[in-house]
Amino acid sequence: MKINKFIISASVAMFLAVSCSEDRLNEKPLDQFPIENAISDEQDMRQVLNGVYDEYSGVSGFGADILAFGDLISDNVFISSTNNDASYRNVGFLNWSADSGDFNMLSVLYSGITLANAVINNTSVEASDNVDNLKGEAMIARGLGYYYAVSFYSANPTSNLNQDLGVPLNLGGYNPDLKIPRASVSEVYDQIIKDLTNGISLMTNEMPKDKGYLSPTAARMLLSRVYLTRGKAGDYEKALQYSNEVINSAGSSSFDFVQKENYVDYFTNQDVAISENQPETVWEINMNAMPSENPGVNSALAVFYANNGGKRRFLFRDTFYKTFAASDIRSKLFQPAGAPSEGTNPKGVWTKKYIVKTSKGNFTQNVKVLRMSEAYLNKMEALVKLGRNPEALIVLNDFATSRGAVAYTTANLENVLTERRKEFFGEGQRYFDLKRNNLGFSNATNCYSIVCSVTPDSRLFVIPMPLREMNVNPNMKQYPGY
Repeated sequence: MKINKFIISASVAMFLAVSCSEDRLNEKPLDQFPIENAISDEQDMRQVLNGVYDEYSGVSGFGADILAFGDLISDNVFISSTNNDASYRNVGFLNWSADSGDFNMLSVLYSGITLANAVINNTSVEASDNVDNLKGEAMIARGLGYYYAVSFYSANPTSNLNQDLGVPLNLGGYNPDLKIPRASVSEVYDQIIKDLTNGISLMTNEMPKDKGYLSPTAARMLLSRVYLTRGKAGDYEKALQYSNEVINSAGSSSFDFVQKENYVDYFTNQDVAISENQPETVWEINMNAMPSENPGVNSALAVFYANNGGKRRFLFRDTFYKTFAASDIRSKLFQPAGAPSEGTNPKGVWTKKYIVKTSKGNFTQNVKVLRMSEAYLNKMEALVKLGRNPEALIVLNDFATSRGAVAYTTANLENVLTERRKEFFGEGQRYFDLKRNNLGFSNATNCYSIVCSVTPDSRLFVIPMPLREMNVNPNMKQYPGY
């Protein structure tokens, strides 16, 4: 499923979803360029927009890599010492270069952005409430794509490092001859915020068809994280505002917070009626049993995380596992310490968050990307950054004790990030948490690489622009150090 596609200057091969049920997983090829010519009615707009999800869902996108890298480039996960599978080894060993083939997410993200542009810019379909909703959804999808692109491929906005090297901004139609340079980091964040806020204003439908579709709630959740990351004057107030808006939306038929008694089932129950499309989920990647429609035995997250007898293993450090109180429901999502760990010393610990078999088939588990619980974590981080620590402590302890964890005595950034780490381990957020706050990490145990510590200013916090892109785009600049 790893198809190399040039993101700016080469042709985009795509498959656009089409069915009367709007299922993105039923596809047919569409060869019409420019893409806008393929859109003549609302159904075509839906088909092209479904194609955005299809692009984002691949192995190189949210189907696997984006979440895997978020834990591998951190102090969370290591690859077992006896594992000789080539998958993710450069990333896990923090040993890559500009010509590494490991990083294809930019291609996937820009393919989705290109399709979103076609919906946003379409003028041939007569305006209606449904058209507004489709365009708003496309704006949210584009904002999400640019957020993850700039988060991986550029320095943090508050780092004062190489702020001229954001990612290319293409808001127009598909053009294989474009040679777009990098925009500044600030310009990219301005566009992300514009897309997400405009998407919210256009979408009158607050309830997605299912959690495989983006919604205004997803945009608000993402905006709270974006404002936490950008960190300009007034941004932490905005992060707090959007976190509260998500929290206040809880209790509806579509969105609510998972309770302690349902927490383990939410991740591990084989019955998808219990584990998928749940109120806790804000956005997830839909998978099904078709071989062409899920990462399968080679690349599914369960292949690397689950204890399924193979040798491709992501393991959590035992020191992290031991930070969980026995009463913390999240500790039940680990295989007990001392499980087989392929020669690691000290032994690593498996997670149960990714399961091999569901009622749909093997390797078909939907991938959770955005969850309601993040609203509370974003809120407490915003409160700390605003100096409102007593308020943050109330939110922090309410959240921690709802999981069965021990209450904290103080609310500071370290404790907030500790709680985030416990909530989102294996979900790809640790890298972004560290980078957003200009923090490095050190892997004192289970380090099988020459790189065991990463400082906040390290080039390893920024993914190199792909060499193939550098070769075809003379206006592209590489990040320093690659």
